[in-house]
Amino acid sequence: MPHVIEAASSARAKCRGCDQKIAKGDLRFGERQPNAFGEGEMTLWFHLPCAAYKRPVPFLEIAAQSSEAAALIPAAEFGVAHRRVPRINGAEQAPTGRARCRSCRELIEQDAWRISLTFFEEYRFAASGFVHAACAKRYFETIEVLDRVAHFSPNLGPRDLDELHSALRAGLDGPPAPRPAPPPSAADA
Repeated sequence: MPHVIEAASSARAKCRGCDQKIAKGDLRFGERQPNAFGEGEMTLWFHLPCAAYKRPVPFLEIAAQSSEAAALIPAAEFGVAHRRVPRINGAEQAPTGRARCRSCRELIEQDAWRISLTFFEEYRFAASGFVHAACAKRYFETIEVLDRVAHFSPNLGPRDLDELHSALRAGLDGPPAPRPAPPPSAADA
């Protein structure tokens, strides 16, 4: 069966993209996949924007059939053009200084803006680390990611988004320089 866009018949399904309930009557995108647990197919349900942002290729296969979905085609095409952009799962200020950036491999300092990443594997999204906001240009090949970040981090206010935008723009001058290797000690000789 092909993918589907339809009104939710109940409020029982959760969106695979944002993990929130899909309200009864809301339009939703159903991605058909082979059933991993038996014969036939299974359907992975998404809010329309979540599907456009996180599953752009299957979303584009059917998006033109719905006027609401058609409005999201540019966002999905952007995700196809920038292959790592669909990995975005929001942003936050680092609560600790222990996580490493997947781009520059340096530690992300406490309170620095970081972008959360997920990978789609085995029919679900798995958390996969973070990227410095300043490394976004190098990792995603663009800094035009605020719409996705705002969608997946609804708790960010206008001030937070302005700060994040400034942090993204800071990376245009170049990614953070890697820390130099420590000098060899006498014990290494």
